[in-house]
Amino acid sequence: MKTDRYKVAIGVILCWTLTLISCKKEEKIVQKGIYNGPLSELHGINMAYTDSAKIMVKMSTETQLTLQNEDKVYPKEVRIFFFDKLGNNTTTLRGDSARFIRSKNLYHIMGRVLVNNQIKNETLQTDEMFWSPDTKKVYTDKPVDIKTPEQVLHGVGMDSNQDFTDYTLRRVTGVLSVKNLPQ
Repeated sequence: MKTDRYKVAIGVILCWTLTLISCKKEEKIVQKGIYNGPLSELHGINMAYTDSAKIMVKMSTETQLTLQNEDKVYPKEVRIFFFDKLGNNTTTLRGDSARFIRSKNLYHIMGRVLVNNQIKNETLQTDEMFWSPDTKKVYTDKPVDIKTPEQVLHGVGMDSNQDFTDYTLRRVTGVLSVKNLPQ
C-alpha cells in the first residue's frame, strides 16, 4: 500500500509538472529598431534674435521639428522679419518651408520665397534662399526676379545683406524698365 501511495504521489507530481510546462506562455522576441524621427515637435513658433536687448530678427512659423542631429525643420510657411536699430521692421522674408542646419548655423528657405524691403519698396522672388545669422547675409544660386519702383531685374544667383538694402545679382539675364511701360 505504501508503494501505491508513492506511485500515486509521483504520478500527481508528474502531471502537475507537465501541466505547468505545457501552459507556459511563449514569449516573442521583438527587436527594437533605431528611432529616426524627430526628437520634438513644437507648434505656434515665434522666435526673436536680439542684440543689446533690441530685437533684430523675428521668425514665426506653425511647426518646428527638431531632428536627431539638432537640425530643425519647418514644414509649413516661415516668415522672418528684419528690424533696424530703432526697432522698425525693414524687411520681410517668407518661404513655404525651411530648414535650420545647425552644423553651419544656416537657414535654408524653400518653396516660393519672397523678400519685401519696405524702405526701398523692392521685392524679390526666388525658389530657394539661404540666410546666415552669423554673417547677416542672404544668398541664392537660383533664378531671381527683383522688382524695384523703376525696373524689373532678372538674374541667376544673388548675394545680399539680410535686410536686402544692398544686393548683387550674379548673372543678370534681363532688365525691364517700368517707367516707360504704357499703363
